[in-house]
Amino acid sequence: MRLRHIEVFHAVYTSASISNAAKLLNVSQPSVSKVLKHAEDQLGYQLFERIKGKLVPTKEAHRLHDEVAKVYSHLHSLKRLAENLGHASGGVIRVAVTPALGLNIVPMAVASFLKNHSGTRFDLETLHLSEIMVSLNEGKTDLGIVFDPPTYPNIRDYELGKGEFVCLAPVGMRLSGSEKMTLRDIEDTDFIKLNGRGPLGRLLTQQIEASGVQFNTVANVETYHMAKALVELGAGITIVDEITARSNSDTEIQIKRIHPAAKFNIKALTLESEPISLECQNFIAHTRSVIADFVAHPVDGA
Repeated sequence: MRLRHIEVFHAVYTSASISNAAKLLNVSQPSVSKVLKHAEDQLGYQLFERIKGKLVPTKEAHRLHDEVAKVYSHLHSLKRLAENLGHASGGVIRVAVTPALGLNIVPMAVASFLKNHSGTRFDLETLHLSEIMVSLNEGKTDLGIVFDPPTYPNIRDYELGKGEFVCLAPVGMRLSGSEKMTLRDIEDTDFIKLNGRGPLGRLLTQQIEASGVQFNTVANVETYHMAKALVELGAGITIVDEITARSNSDTEIQIKRIHPAAKFNIKALTLESEPISLECQNFIAHTRSVIADFVAHPVDGA
């Protein structure tokens, strides 16, 4: 099948009529019918049948569409990439960052970087890891900043820093008097748990399962800041990354380090197949120093 055949077949299949397909493709109905017939002649079998006035895909069309949908998706990504490459311009650093790092760390890095690089402009977006990967591959983003990503093909990673998990508890809740506490110390308290869909959630779940501790989980949450907010409101305790624990800490909560410590990485991601600008390299180095300074200060309450 030619690319035009794929485009017309996909439009007819998804819209269920020649007229709707013509509107989607912004062409005439005879043009759609002609391309579709040419595709059927080339393939040697029918793709659609007229049944009671309706256009119905044949069994061959159903099987073919499973693969055509994949090709069409790749074509859409290719189109997006071509458009985004045209929009990219020198002096602009396009950054996608996970929500927890987008609250304090990245704004601090951007603001301080701009003081010494007045000609630079930033295009900032907050996304989850899977969305950042799509954005990188489509050429929409130059740089992703994330927690503990897995290894991806065609992705280069740069270590920006390390952190560790800490325990958050409401003010007034009696905790272990030692500087660091074990998971056993908080086993009998109401627990707010991060789900295991993100890198940090999976890492934390593995540590908890390995410890054999059974928490009384009162809430499962997706974002670290929601877990922190629930603690501030007295709903229970939680375990989050120390970046979240320190971010916008204008409310009083108890923060305790955990023994044994569970560490995580903070990394910058770029496309391996694409060279990054000198300005982007400088921003990576600058963000590394911002993170080092941020985590160097003692955790309040520890």
